Amino acid sequence: MELRFQPSLIQEVIDAFIEKTEREGDPTFYKEFHELADPIYENFPLDDREPEFQKLYQYLFGHWGFADIIDNAFSEFPALKERIGITLVRGVLKEDQESVDILRKWGTVEEDLAKQFESKGLKGVGIKLLPRRFYDPALPRFCRHELLHIKDMLDPAFLYDPDIKVGNTPGEESLILARYRVLWCLSIDSCLTRMGKEAVFPKEQRFREFSTWYRKIPGKQLVAVFEGLWATEHFTHPELIEMATDTLKVIDRAIEVEGAEIPERKKIMLMPGFPCPLCGFPTYNWVENLEKEVEPEVLDYIRQNHPGWDPEYGGCDRCIEVYKLRAAGVMGD
Repeated sequence: MELRFQPSLIQEVIDAFIEKTEREGDPTFYKEFHELADPIYENFPLDDREPEFQKLYQYLFGHWGFADIIDNAFSEFPALKERIGITLVRGVLKEDQESVDILRKWGTVEEDLAKQFESKGLKGVGIKLLPRRFYDPALPRFCRHELLHIKDMLDPAFLYDPDIKVGNTPGEESLILARYRVLWCLSIDSCLTRMGKEAVFPKEQRFREFSTWYRKIPGKQLVAVFEGLWATEHFTHPELIEMATDTLKVIDRAIEVEGAEIPERKKIMLMPGFPCPLCGFPTYNWVENLEKEVEPEVLDYIRQNHPGWDPEYGGCDRCIEVYKLRAAGVMGD
């Protein structure tokens, strides 16, 4: 596998690392850099220095072990490494820009490069990292986690389809994709744990993250659902999308666990951000227990206007208020 690093990223990593170590009281790297850099100033005219400094930075990047971090991450998954023809590593400015992805999704130049390797039956991978990440002890964990995402994408059994459409509105799509990422990352870290490798986040932290997205599921039931997800060895892309879209599909994954409860499958979960069945817009203000909270004649009126609707499906507070007024004749249809 060919491994290429963006020249500007290499320089930023080396410069920042020298500054960091010197600030922390270790002048070793500063001295080594200047022992090699000072002769460039002395022996080369201004116009010829840039290529010499590029060679120096590339040398130190390898000599100080920064290139090995990425290569070693791939070496943990030899079957995946054999399928990758080239990996490009590029720097980014913000943490939320960091990613590992199929190279052809980056841009025209990268897509053309990826095609060259795909003609040989190999794939191209792109990695975007903050420069400071290279001297962060968490980088191997990050790479390990992200490479399993790539492994899934390239696995025909995973049925990956990046163009699949989800949600009926931008808000609903955003919610589903956020839950999809939570479920997929949960699955990746559980897989790494079973493999005896250090995951990005431990099980307890993944549970806390999962809980924030499924607050409507009662505590003991939530534990049973999470344990079922954590114990599952493999999910497909369609299964993850389905679970991110339909909370009942997540509930179906619950297993028997001491101190936990299996949720009732028939119960509709009115999740924040899901579309109201009456108006179709995402809502965070559900009216629940409609048979207790709303007069029977209002429920009948809603059924007349929405055949097949059941009080268990709920409704947003705005729709319920409107239908109360319409049922009372205060507002026209």
